[in-house]
Amino acid sequence: MALGLVVANDIVNEALIYYVRGKTLPQTMEERPLVKVLRENQKTFPSGNLQISTPIQGAYMSDTAGFFSGFQEDDQLTFTQAQNALRAVYPWKEMHAGLIISETELKKDGISVNDNMKTSEHSGVELTRLTGILENRLDDFAESWARMFNLTCWKDGSQDAKVFPGLQSILPVGDPTVGVTGGLNRATYFWWRHRSNQTLVPNGDTQFLTRFLRNELRQLRRYQGKPSVVLCGNDFINGLETEIGNKGLYTMEGWTSDKNTDFGFADIRLKGLGKFQYDPTLDDLGLSKYCYVFDPRRIKLQPMEGEDNKLRMPERPYNYFVFLKSMTWTGAMTASQLNCNGVYAIA
Repeated sequence: MALGLVVANDIVNEALIYYVRGKTLPQTMEERPLVKVLRENQKTFPSGNLQISTPIQGAYMSDTAGFFSGFQEDDQLTFTQAQNALRAVYPWKEMHAGLIISETELKKDGISVNDNMKTSEHSGVELTRLTGILENRLDDFAESWARMFNLTCWKDGSQDAKVFPGLQSILPVGDPTVGVTGGLNRATYFWWRHRSNQTLVPNGDTQFLTRFLRNELRQLRRYQGKPSVVLCGNDFINGLETEIGNKGLYTMEGWTSDKNTDFGFADIRLKGLGKFQYDPTLDDLGLSKYCYVFDPRRIKLQPMEGEDNKLRMPERPYNYFVFLKSMTWTGAMTASQLNCNGVYAIA
């Protein structure tokens, strides 16, 4: 566990010149609207279960021939047995990320660590400290965790069998009639499918994309769905802006005022659905032309009780002067209804 040239170079990069102070400035942080929505609507589940099980039903006795019929006098009557309740099941997974900092690094940041892991600052350190190494390491750890958790929430789980499958496992890009969600085959249960159209072509003259979305919203709400989250890649947003822009740009000041001629767009919204949000992760995943619409009541992040972003501070090894910190998360992403969600893309 030798900490050699790599760490030394990192410390040098942090130090720079003694009078250049302040935190390092992040250059590649992105917004993560999917995680924000999921965290706001998450629901915990108790430990002691091997998987998360959700009761669902799509068929009813009324679907059985003869369930409802007229009769007279001594006609033979029909009785139907209800056997339509099903369960969608999702195995929970465990995630971990860890951080190691040597006491040597902390000393160069003006921090002393004793054997009970309490820290104190050297006197006069404010004269020479430049960029807080410890603070930077912890900020780096937090941002790195957030990035990987966000990617996990988006991906389908095929990248690692030990992480929970994310949104693309519940709302896959391909044919919604093929595959399994929550242990139930979508080919078997027509009502256990999300809506999908990946051949949309924006057209400023016909307003094809915006007209399609208005009609599609009725279908998404048909079975008591309340979709309110719309996450789009950059190209999909551009397609919407193309159609909206073709309707015409107007100005109350003519074209002579340098303060009031604005060619920008306000947030794009659809009444009854909400704001079309740009999610940079879709671009990162090569899905810039895609748009995900879902009901946050029906697709949820479910951490185990007491295991949501659980901070761990393990004892240091007796033969190494290092500071250890880690975080774990246990849970799954689940769905209780699919036909109120959709995946769309422009061709």
